[in-house]
Amino acid sequence: MGAPLTELENCMKTMMLIFHKYASGDENQSKLTLSNNELKKLLNEELKTFMKAPTDPAAMKTLMDQMDINGDKEVDFQEFIVMVSSITILCNEYLVSCLKKK
Repeated sequence: MGAPLTELENCMKTMMLIFHKYASGDENQSKLTLSNNELKKLLNEELKTFMKAPTDPAAMKTLMDQMDINGDKEVDFQEFIVMVSSITILCNEYLVSCLKKK
């Protein structure tokens, strides 16, 4: 087996595995994309500390529309990574602002 993965490589691997875990649900087995329900489940289970998943159907539709860059009513891996990156940027900005206050 090759060299052990670095921390960043492990993070990348984890993001891929998490996406595939939720995108492999019953709703769209022929494609590796997240439906509205799969996205909601992912947010509730994987980002519950950093982001409160909307329970209001209208709010969930708005979030899905914002994430669905190509307008196909599903979130593909590229759109998922853009979402995770955006949330990470916001968390980093919050961290930096807290550090500046110290």
